[in-house]
Amino acid sequence: MLFLFARRLASAPLALAAACAAMFSVSSANACSTCKCADPTINLLGTEKPFSNRFRIGLDYFVLSESSGTGYDKQDTEEWRTLLGLAWSANENLTLAAQIPWVRKKIESPNLARSEAEGIGDIDLLARYVVHRSGGGSGRNLFGLRVGIRLPSSDQVRDKGEKLDIDVQPDAGSTVPNVGVWYSRFQFPWFLSTSLTYFSYGEANQDFSPGDAAIFSALGQYGLNYAVALQLGIDARYAQKNHFSGASDPDSGGILAMAFAGLAVRALNELIISVGVQQPIVERLKGEQNEDASFRVGLTYDF
Repeated sequence: MLFLFARRLASAPLALAAACAAMFSVSSANACSTCKCADPTINLLGTEKPFSNRFRIGLDYFVLSESSGTGYDKQDTEEWRTLLGLAWSANENLTLAAQIPWVRKKIESPNLARSEAEGIGDIDLLARYVVHRSGGGSGRNLFGLRVGIRLPSSDQVRDKGEKLDIDVQPDAGSTVPNVGVWYSRFQFPWFLSTSLTYFSYGEANQDFSPGDAAIFSALGQYGLNYAVALQLGIDARYAQKNHFSGASDPDSGGILAMAFAGLAVRALNELIISVGVQQPIVERLKGEQNEDASFRVGLTYDF
């Protein structure tokens, strides 16, 4: 991610969206924590659908790492991201959601220089609408649209009065409108969800401009019973290069695809516990970039 968050949207892994997808109707679904292309309204175990006045709250914890550049310009980045997710279904078609991140990042260089920062990240707001249902009753097949915006709410962390470099800041601080389409199929024990979303980045902090990105996500889920589900998915992203002060970053942008495997467990009826890992399978990234596996654990509660 370059500023992990921004750079990842432009050059880093789609962090675990799939995990959140089925698990967390409020926090990331089809996307990544870093790219934040999540679709926070997908339902668990293929049995639940949006209904009037349903409210969900969730907490996801991600561990991410990557490297970019070569020689003395190489940077190794580690990120620990906690996402508070909130989602409310106004009716059986419309769901509103928000993701509020808290981010801690550390960057190390070959000369052993180290930089760390911690603070609130950019907040995501999302509306998801069911356009068409088929399959009888409330519908086994749901097709819809999603519209969202990322707000430049992140902290600009300082050390001795000076702003730290954008690469280590909690987030880019950019306004990011996004729009997409999605499809879900519910037929227990199977669940399938796919989405395609386009993110349009504006100028961020410190003359940094993340590249626009298109994200495709697919998540399949099999319920062993009504309490335990296995998940497999893939997230793919094409991103344009990032820019600093008008100059393009050679180590950004390109195509990245990551496979996801996870497990969801329902406990105490309304509590969902989830774990998962995401591994790069296609890295056609520009310049020198290397994405590592990402890990996630999450809790979700239905009210």
